[in-house]
Amino acid sequence: MRMPSLLSLLQLAAAILCTSASTPLPTDEHGDYNGLDIIEWIKSAPEGDIHPSLRIGRERPGDPTSMNGLFVSAGGKPIEKGGIIAQIAWEHLISPGKKYGKSKFFSCRAIYNIAKELKLGEKSTLAPYVRYLLSQPRGTMPGEWTKAGQDFLSKLLGNGDLPPYEGTWRNEFHDKWVEGCDGREYDDMEHAAYWLSASRDEDTLMVPIYDMANHSNDPKKLNTLSYKPDMAGDTFRFIANAKIMPGEQIYNSYNRCNSCADVPDGDCETVSYYSTPHIFEHFGFVEDYPQSWVFEPDNLDSDDSSDDDTTVDFCLERDKETNELDVSWDEDEIPDTDDTQWLEEQLERLVEFSNEYGKLEDSMVRDDGDEDIAKMTRWEWDSTWRYHRSLILAINASHRSVVTEFYDEL
Repeated sequence: MRMPSLLSLLQLAAAILCTSASTPLPTDEHGDYNGLDIIEWIKSAPEGDIHPSLRIGRERPGDPTSMNGLFVSAGGKPIEKGGIIAQIAWEHLISPGKKYGKSKFFSCRAIYNIAKELKLGEKSTLAPYVRYLLSQPRGTMPGEWTKAGQDFLSKLLGNGDLPPYEGTWRNEFHDKWVEGCDGREYDDMEHAAYWLSASRDEDTLMVPIYDMANHSNDPKKLNTLSYKPDMAGDTFRFIANAKIMPGEQIYNSYNRCNSCADVPDGDCETVSYYSTPHIFEHFGFVEDYPQSWVFEPDNLDSDDSSDDDTTVDFCLERDKETNELDVSWDEDEIPDTDDTQWLEEQLERLVEFSNEYGKLEDSMVRDDGDEDIAKMTRWEWDSTWRYHRSLILAINASHRSVVTEFYDEL
């Protein structure tokens, strides 16, 4: 039996998703989605609450190039520190049900439940949220890219030299869902449910409103805390941990309290060890500074076998006054000579890789409406080069830092 191609599956999935969401999404006067259907639905539950100043929309209303997110409306009142941004009742979450545990971070049951609600569509009791989920773009994360896009990213990463390491994303859907959860590989809604969960869930919970907040670890931007239910049946709370003024964006952290995040210990309700490559792998974008980088040089030329497990681990921040990139290391983590040579080699390879841009764009990127499975999407191409730039900046800054430190010690 001939299996359907990935392209035909994605086309079928898109058609199903579009027809499933038969009720149009509400929009503001600029034509941007405003989330009023979800807001009213959440408030309909006795435990549900939404701050009256919350605005869902674009950073620059009416500008399609502007990011979607959560904001305090320009004409509204500030959200005070400690104030509720959103409180969502248990029945308005997509969860593992009675199998929920606050300390669990992955659940096959939760993904099955997402797929079930997607298949119900407008018949779901969670229809406003399902309608929104069905409208979300597909193929944003490397694990969901086309084969052409994944091959090109692998080439950029030196076929395993640089993170995110291929074993964690290349066959993620098959390994974690089909094999790990006994899921169906060619079920379009299960495919959609898995990737929605991977990119939007809070551990094992899908949380409306909360999952629309954009990411930042900049202490001048990060202005919220979240509190998961202690047990099945409890509410989810999304709280301001700073006064958020009218017009300001409401930010969440997708890797809060990682080793490079400048977040007070008292704000560490949850802790994530995601580095910047992990953020790219799981969400499809390169985070702003501060960034956390962890590389694993192979050190093939090293005579010291104990050095096989060494890592290059550093934080990267942009100086607010000089605009220079500053690297900070743990005292015992400064790279040795072998690691420094490896950084040089990777930097040279990445710079040479830049020559591919002009030569390959026309032959490797699909035009609008192009169905050639041998080509990658424009999103995949642009994302690869954004990550390429971030790698060059990070490796160059780290190498420069090591060399500077060496000469300072002379």
